[in-house]
Amino acid sequence: MSETLVWYLLHDTSFDPERAASWVEKAQLRLVPYAERESIAAGARVLLWLGDEQIRDVADLVLAREWVIGLLAHPEARMACAALGVKGSPAKLIAHYQRAEPIDADALTCNGELVFSSVVIGSVLSLRPDDINRPQSNWSLFRGSLKGLGKLSLAMYKVKTGKEQEFKLGALGLMAVAHTQSSLVGRRFDENLTIADGRVSMLAIAPRSILAYLWFLFRLLLPGKIGLSRLPGSLALLQSERLNLESTEGFEYLLDGKPVHAAELDLVVQAGGLCLLPGPALPAREEAGKSSGRETLRMNHVPLDAAAKAMVGKHLPLFNHASEEEYRGLFKSLRENARASSSYQVLMVLSVMLALAGLYANSAPVIIGAMILAPLMSPIMSLAMGLARSDIVLIRGAVETLVIGTAWGLGCAVVLAWMMPFDLATDEMRARMSPTLLDLFIAVISGVAGAYAHSREEIAKSLAGVAIAVALVPPLSVAGIGLGWGDWDMASGALLLLTTNMVGISFAASLTFLVLGFAPFIRARKGLGVSLALAGLISIPLYIAYDHLVERGKLEERVPDGEFALLNQIVHVSQVQVTLGEPPLVAVVVSSAERLENVHLDELKRLISEQVGRDIQLEAQLNIRR
Repeated sequence: MSETLVWYLLHDTSFDPERAASWVEKAQLRLVPYAERESIAAGARVLLWLGDEQIRDVADLVLAREWVIGLLAHPEARMACAALGVKGSPAKLIAHYQRAEPIDADALTCNGELVFSSVVIGSVLSLRPDDINRPQSNWSLFRGSLKGLGKLSLAMYKVKTGKEQEFKLGALGLMAVAHTQSSLVGRRFDENLTIADGRVSMLAIAPRSILAYLWFLFRLLLPGKIGLSRLPGSLALLQSERLNLESTEGFEYLLDGKPVHAAELDLVVQAGGLCLLPGPALPAREEAGKSSGRETLRMNHVPLDAAAKAMVGKHLPLFNHASEEEYRGLFKSLRENARASSSYQVLMVLSVMLALAGLYANSAPVIIGAMILAPLMSPIMSLAMGLARSDIVLIRGAVETLVIGTAWGLGCAVVLAWMMPFDLATDEMRARMSPTLLDLFIAVISGVAGAYAHSREEIAKSLAGVAIAVALVPPLSVAGIGLGWGDWDMASGALLLLTTNMVGISFAASLTFLVLGFAPFIRARKGLGVSLALAGLISIPLYIAYDHLVERGKLEERVPDGEFALLNQIVHVSQVQVTLGEPPLVAVVVSSAERLENVHLDELKRLISEQVGRDIQLEAQLNIRR
């Protein structure tokens, strides 16, 4: 070390001068027992061989004498070492300090005591600082954070900033950050939380539900950094020259790992008040500058004031509870949508007429136009909210509106079927006559999309309208055509698809409203139970149809197609279709250069039966290809 500087080693009784003689002599250190710490002059460079508690006790002297300090890796200084990035043998650390330039860092005090690492309020494991010499993996910390998941509860804190802003905050845990290497949180931010900007930085974890808490933990484990301007919804950031927290019931907090109980907590920053030699593992950061006095309060979706009061002292719900403002606006809109207004009925007639034109013309683009025009989305979403909240008035209004819209659709389709000189189903009609479990899956996804779009004003509701109408207008029209033709198989198949989609959308939308916090589970379970029972009931024929679809697909895959030799004659088999029965009917188109005889067809039937593993009936269309 430089000969012009005097270096001191302030040590406790665990220090062994004989074992340390080699590096003490080499570095020309002056040994000072802890009891004689007052003898060290102001402005000196002091290395500390002390445990966490003694470092805290000497902190006031460090600030008063303006010592330049560096830490050695004392076995009982785990919190301080983690805070300042100190690890390695004393000899290596001294060599590092020999090259290091002192930095002026903010001095954060908590109720008058210097904070080296952090102040942690609450028992959120992911906020606790690391032991730099015995770090834990992210996954072990994640598993630890899941303990007591069902007993998580927010606590109320009255917060006052340096600029006299006051509010009440409900939080699961808070952390005021100094030079922290916090176990999960400190590794995940792409900006310095604070070491030298003249402000206290406090993170508050305040999830509104268990799912929100789990998402926050999972987000910390994902690769990449979190920007302070894009915090997760359950996390708030408070930055000010001073933060004061109060709690009427008092609270436990960890001051650099030391448990303390208090009713009030006062955090104050002394800008650039600490002159230190950074440890080798401390990330490079900017030195202290003059504080701008600017305050930052990024509250996101954390509960404040009345919302916090409603949640404090209760176990976190599984799902989020929407705010009164969010619920009021959505519920008012859904009540209006549950009415069968004249505009709704006019749009219903026009959309069905357009869908009928597309079905008769076998035109998919025209049918898509009808899907966009259809107004059925609105009453179904109203019904879903009614089921989620067990609101009989809303359910009754939505059902009446749906019945009126369905009646208009069926009536228009029946009348047009009588008037049109057609009685053969097109491909677009046949596509709506055989619903399976896949259609129920589509309905569920549409219901989730519709409910989510309705709960978010920034999402265009027309997007959800398209997704939902896709599954409703065409089968309604096909059902009316079937009734007009007297084709009960056609009508029943389309009505089953229509019912499937209505039930699936309603159930999925109700469940989505529950997850988004617009209804408590205790109120939603009855409506959800009814929807689930109906979905289970209609799933029986859908499963049978799906099973037949799978079986038919497997048989069609086994039927030989393409070119191959049939009794020394080259044939080409295409357009394979299977109709289930006992035995199943296999229809194919067979092309050849020469006329095929019965022996060729018998051989083809034998080959197909051998491939599918069962007896079949063969229906072959024979073509001559020259």
